[in-house]
Amino acid sequence: MKATVTVFFFLSLFRLNFSLKTHFIVSKEMTWSDAQAYCRKYHDDLSTINKEEAQLLSNFTNATYQMTWIGLHISANSSQEWIWSGGQEEAIDNWDKGQPNRDTAECGGLKQSTSKLHALPCSQKLSFYCMEIGPILVYENKTWDEALDYCRQNHIDLASLSSKTIMEDAIYKTIKSQTAYAWTGLRFMAGHWFWVSGDDLQYKAWSAEGELTCPAGNLRCGALDRDKKVWKPTDCEERNNFLCV
Repeated sequence: MKATVTVFFFLSLFRLNFSLKTHFIVSKEMTWSDAQAYCRKYHDDLSTINKEEAQLLSNFTNATYQMTWIGLHISANSSQEWIWSGGQEEAIDNWDKGQPNRDTAECGGLKQSTSKLHALPCSQKLSFYCMEIGPILVYENKTWDEALDYCRQNHIDLASLSSKTIMEDAIYKTIKSQTAYAWTGLRFMAGHWFWVSGDDLQYKAWSAEGELTCPAGNLRCGALDRDKKVWKPTDCEERNNFLCV
Protein backbone atom coordinates (compact mmCIF):
# COMPACT_ATOMS: atom_id res chain seq x y z
CA MET A 1 0.00 0.00 0.00
CA LYS A 2 1.29 3.43 -0.88
CA ALA A 3 1.41 5.47 2.33
CA THR A 4 1.73 9.20 2.65
CA VAL A 5 2.55 10.34 6.17
CA THR A 6 2.12 13.83 7.57
CA VAL A 7 2.99 14.49 11.21
CA PHE A 8 2.27 17.62 13.24
CA PHE A 9 1.05 18.64 16.69
CA PHE A 10 -2.56 19.71 17.13
CA LEU A 11 -4.12 19.84 20.58
CA SER A 12 -2.01 16.90 21.80
CA LEU A 13 -2.71 14.84 18.66
CA PHE A 14 -0.42 13.48 15.98
CA ARG A 15 -2.05 12.94 12.60
CA LEU A 16 -0.69 10.34 10.22
CA ASN A 17 -2.24 10.03 6.76
CA PHE A 18 -2.41 6.71 4.89
CA SER A 19 -4.14 7.32 1.56
CA LEU A 20 -7.78 7.89 2.58
CA LYS A 21 -7.29 6.65 6.14
CA THR A 22 -5.99 9.07 8.77
CA HIS A 23 -4.76 7.95 12.21
CA PHE A 24 -4.73 10.24 15.23
CA ILE A 25 -2.91 9.39 18.44
CA VAL A 26 -4.62 10.82 21.51
CA SER A 27 -2.27 11.33 24.45
CA LYS A 28 -4.96 11.16 27.15
CA GLU A 29 -5.02 7.72 28.80
CA MET A 30 -8.32 5.80 28.87
CA THR A 31 -9.67 2.26 29.15
CA TRP A 32 -10.32 0.51 25.84
CA SER A 33 -14.09 1.11 26.03
CA ASP A 34 -13.67 4.80 26.89
CA ALA A 35 -11.13 5.17 24.08
CA GLN A 36 -13.59 3.57 21.65
CA ALA A 37 -16.34 5.97 22.77
CA TYR A 38 -13.99 8.95 22.37
CA CYS A 39 -12.93 7.92 18.86
CA ARG A 40 -16.52 7.37 17.76
CA LYS A 41 -17.50 10.79 19.09
CA TYR A 42 -14.65 12.84 17.64
CA HIS A 43 -13.46 10.70 14.70
CA ASP A 44 -14.77 7.48 13.13
CA ASP A 45 -13.50 4.69 15.38
CA LEU A 46 -10.50 3.16 17.12
CA SER A 47 -7.84 2.42 14.51
CA THR A 48 -7.74 -0.67 12.37
CA ILE A 49 -4.13 -1.20 11.27
CA ASN A 50 -2.12 -3.60 9.15
CA LYS A 51 1.58 -4.46 9.50
CA GLU A 52 2.77 -1.52 7.42
CA GLU A 53 0.64 0.97 9.32
CA ALA A 54 1.81 -0.50 12.65
CA GLN A 55 5.43 0.04 11.62
CA LEU A 56 4.85 3.59 10.40
CA LEU A 57 2.88 4.57 13.49
CA SER A 58 5.57 3.14 15.76
CA ASN A 59 8.33 4.95 13.88
CA PHE A 60 6.71 8.29 14.64
CA THR A 61 5.54 7.73 18.19
CA ASN A 62 7.69 5.12 19.97
CA ALA A 63 9.73 7.76 21.80
CA THR A 64 6.60 8.98 23.58
CA TYR A 65 4.26 6.01 23.97
CA GLN A 66 5.20 2.49 25.08
CA MET A 67 1.83 0.84 24.45
CA THR A 68 -1.30 2.22 22.78
CA TRP A 69 -4.84 0.99 22.27
CA ILE A 70 -6.04 0.12 18.78
CA GLY A 71 -9.45 -1.21 17.72
CA LEU A 72 -8.69 -4.88 18.35
CA HIS A 73 -10.76 -6.91 20.84
CA ILE A 74 -12.17 -10.38 21.53
CA SER A 75 -15.46 -11.10 19.77
CA ALA A 76 -18.52 -11.32 22.01
CA ASN A 77 -19.58 -14.34 19.94
CA SER A 78 -16.38 -16.35 20.26
CA SER A 79 -13.66 -16.22 22.91
CA GLN A 80 -11.18 -17.46 20.32
CA GLU A 81 -11.84 -14.78 17.73
CA TRP A 82 -10.21 -11.34 17.62
CA ILE A 83 -12.09 -8.67 15.67
CA TRP A 84 -11.79 -4.93 15.04
CA SER A 85 -13.91 -2.26 16.65
CA GLY A 86 -15.94 -1.81 13.46
CA GLY A 87 -16.79 -5.54 13.42
CA GLN A 88 -14.32 -6.64 10.74
CA GLU A 89 -13.27 -10.28 11.15
CA GLU A 90 -9.87 -9.96 9.51
CA ALA A 91 -7.00 -12.37 10.05
CA ILE A 92 -4.49 -10.99 12.57
CA ASP A 93 -0.89 -11.94 11.76
CA ASN A 94 1.08 -9.26 13.58
CA TRP A 95 1.15 -10.60 17.16
CA ASP A 96 4.34 -10.22 19.21
CA LYS A 97 6.18 -13.31 20.42
CA GLY A 98 4.09 -15.16 23.02
CA GLN A 99 0.95 -13.23 22.08
CA PRO A 100 -1.97 -13.20 22.35
CA ASN A 101 -1.70 -14.07 26.04
CA ARG A 102 -5.40 -14.33 26.86
CA ASP A 103 -6.09 -14.83 30.59
CA THR A 104 -8.16 -11.68 31.28
CA ALA A 105 -6.61 -9.81 28.36
CA GLU A 106 -9.40 -9.24 25.84
CA CYS A 107 -8.37 -5.98 24.13
CA GLY A 108 -5.54 -5.26 21.71
CA GLY A 109 -2.71 -2.78 21.97
CA LEU A 110 0.27 -1.81 19.82
CA LYS A 111 3.70 -2.06 21.41
CA GLN A 112 5.66 0.83 19.93
CA SER A 113 9.16 -0.65 20.31
CA THR A 114 8.32 -3.78 18.29
CA SER A 115 5.39 -2.56 16.11
CA LYS A 116 3.63 -5.74 17.27
CA LEU A 117 0.23 -6.43 18.80
CA HIS A 118 -0.35 -7.38 22.45
CA ALA A 119 -3.40 -8.66 24.32
CA LEU A 120 -4.10 -6.51 27.38
CA PRO A 121 -6.79 -6.17 30.07
CA CYS A 122 -9.45 -3.80 28.68
CA SER A 123 -9.47 -1.91 32.01
CA GLN A 124 -5.88 -0.76 31.55
CA LYS A 125 -5.54 2.96 30.78
CA LEU A 126 -3.47 3.82 27.70
CA SER A 127 -3.15 6.46 25.04
CA PHE A 128 -4.82 5.33 21.82
CA TYR A 129 -5.16 5.65 18.06
CA CYS A 130 -8.35 6.90 16.43
CA MET A 131 -8.94 6.84 12.69
CA GLU A 132 -10.98 8.59 10.05
CA ILE A 133 -11.85 6.95 6.76
CA GLY A 134 -12.23 9.10 3.68
CA PRO A 135 -12.09 12.90 3.52
CA ILE A 136 -11.61 14.96 6.67
CA LEU A 137 -13.94 17.91 7.28
CA VAL A 138 -12.10 21.01 8.55
CA TYR A 139 -14.30 23.31 10.62
CA GLU A 140 -12.70 26.56 9.48
CA ASN A 141 -14.17 29.13 7.12
CA LYS A 142 -11.76 29.81 4.28
CA THR A 143 -11.82 30.83 0.63
CA TRP A 144 -11.10 28.06 -1.86
CA ASP A 145 -7.46 29.12 -2.28
CA GLU A 146 -6.96 29.37 1.49
CA ALA A 147 -8.51 25.92 1.93
CA LEU A 148 -6.17 24.51 -0.73
CA ASP A 149 -3.14 25.96 1.07
CA TYR A 150 -4.34 24.62 4.42
CA CYS A 151 -4.89 21.08 3.12
CA ARG A 152 -1.50 20.96 1.39
CA GLN A 153 0.31 22.24 4.47
CA ASN A 154 -1.47 20.09 7.05
CA HIS A 155 -2.73 17.04 5.12
CA ILE A 156 -2.23 16.06 1.48
CA ASP A 157 -4.67 18.03 -0.70
CA LEU A 158 -8.23 19.27 -1.05
CA ALA A 159 -10.45 16.21 -1.43
CA SER A 160 -11.23 14.69 -4.82
CA LEU A 161 -14.68 13.10 -4.73
CA SER A 162 -13.75 10.89 -7.64
CA SER A 163 -15.88 7.82 -6.90
CA LYS A 164 -19.29 6.97 -5.47
CA THR A 165 -17.68 5.52 -2.34
CA ILE A 166 -15.61 8.63 -1.62
CA MET A 167 -18.63 10.81 -2.39
CA GLU A 168 -20.72 8.88 0.14
CA ASP A 169 -17.99 9.30 2.77
CA ALA A 170 -17.86 13.04 2.04
CA ILE A 171 -21.64 13.40 2.28
CA TYR A 172 -21.55 11.68 5.68
CA LYS A 173 -18.78 13.99 6.90
CA THR A 174 -20.44 17.20 5.68
CA ILE A 175 -23.60 16.54 7.69
CA LYS A 176 -21.65 18.25 10.50
CA SER A 177 -20.46 21.15 8.35
CA GLN A 178 -21.00 24.59 9.86
CA THR A 179 -21.51 26.05 6.38
CA ALA A 180 -24.04 25.09 3.70
CA TYR A 181 -21.22 24.22 1.30
CA ALA A 182 -17.89 22.49 1.83
CA TRP A 183 -14.98 23.14 -0.51
CA THR A 184 -13.59 20.25 -2.54
CA GLY A 185 -10.62 20.07 -4.90
CA LEU A 186 -12.82 20.78 -7.91
CA ARG A 187 -11.68 23.75 -10.04
CA PHE A 188 -12.53 25.29 -13.40
CA MET A 189 -9.61 26.63 -15.42
CA ALA A 190 -8.56 26.80 -19.08
CA GLY A 191 -11.98 25.72 -20.25
CA HIS A 192 -12.59 22.63 -18.15
CA TRP A 193 -13.27 21.29 -14.64
CA PHE A 194 -10.64 19.13 -12.95
CA TRP A 195 -9.52 17.82 -9.56
CA VAL A 196 -6.44 19.69 -8.36
CA SER A 197 -4.97 16.37 -7.19
CA GLY A 198 -5.02 15.13 -10.78
CA ASP A 199 -7.62 12.42 -10.08
CA ASP A 200 -9.93 11.26 -12.84
CA LEU A 201 -13.20 13.16 -13.36
CA GLN A 202 -15.26 10.35 -14.90
CA TYR A 203 -17.51 10.05 -11.82
CA LYS A 204 -19.74 13.14 -11.57
CA ALA A 205 -22.38 14.36 -9.12
CA TRP A 206 -23.31 17.84 -10.30
CA SER A 207 -26.27 19.90 -9.13
CA ALA A 208 -29.29 20.57 -11.36
CA GLU A 209 -27.33 23.28 -13.18
CA GLY A 210 -25.05 20.54 -14.46
CA GLU A 211 -21.39 20.78 -15.35
CA LEU A 212 -21.19 24.42 -16.44
CA THR A 213 -18.94 24.65 -19.49
CA CYS A 214 -18.61 28.41 -19.15
CA PRO A 215 -19.26 29.36 -15.54
CA ALA A 216 -19.40 32.98 -14.50
CA GLY A 217 -16.00 34.35 -13.53
CA ASN A 218 -16.65 33.99 -9.83
CA LEU A 219 -18.26 30.50 -9.94
CA ARG A 220 -15.17 28.50 -10.79
CA CYS A 221 -14.62 26.47 -7.61
CA GLY A 222 -16.50 23.31 -6.75
CA ALA A 223 -18.20 22.78 -3.40
CA LEU A 224 -20.27 19.95 -1.95
CA ASP A 225 -23.79 21.10 -1.12
CA ARG A 226 -24.40 19.83 2.43
CA ASP A 227 -28.19 19.59 2.06
CA LYS A 228 -28.66 18.60 -1.61
CA LYS A 229 -25.62 16.28 -1.59
CA VAL A 230 -24.35 17.39 -4.99
CA TRP A 231 -21.43 19.38 -6.43
CA LYS A 232 -22.13 23.04 -7.06
CA PRO A 233 -20.10 25.73 -8.91
CA THR A 234 -19.45 28.30 -6.20
CA ASP A 235 -17.85 31.70 -5.78
CA CYS A 236 -14.19 30.98 -4.95
CA GLU A 237 -14.14 33.88 -2.47
CA GLU A 238 -16.91 32.46 -0.30
CA ARG A 239 -15.69 31.30 3.10
CA ASN A 240 -16.66 27.70 3.77
CA ASN A 241 -15.64 24.63 5.72
CA PHE A 242 -13.68 22.23 3.50
CA LEU A 243 -12.68 18.64 2.91
CA CYS A 244 -9.03 17.51 3.00
CA VAL A 245 -7.38 14.16 2.41
